[in-house]
Amino acid sequence: MATISQSILIKGELGADEDLTVEGSVEGKIDLGDHNLWISSHGNVRAEVRARNVIIAGTLIGRITASERVEIKLSASVEGSIKCPRVVIVDGARFNGLVSTDMSRAWTTTSLISSKTQSAKMG
Repeated sequence: MATISQSILIKGELGADEDLTVEGSVEGKIDLGDHNLWISSHGNVRAEVRARNVIIAGTLIGRITASERVEIKLSASVEGSIKCPRVVIVDGARFNGLVSTDMSRAWTTTSLISSKTQSAKMG
């Protein structure tokens, strides 16, 4: 397991063939493929994230795509979008954004806006 410690700031694209713990800051893109991402309570991520499982105890602003599960802990603050078959948001955690559990659909702002428009027309 790789670790980005509290004193480290990474800007750009980050990829790894192992699990990753973020205790510092990452801005850009994190692509772990079939591996797991843990954002500690001190971690601060502003990125597009792709991983198998994403567990957040710190701050994340961006887009998350996970093939298995996303878990937002009590100490977490998440703003953005989540696309994953299973999402756990602990009671009291801060989340502002969109969640999609349908992994077969393409993730685009246009499709999200169209869905909201259709719901408004039907109601």
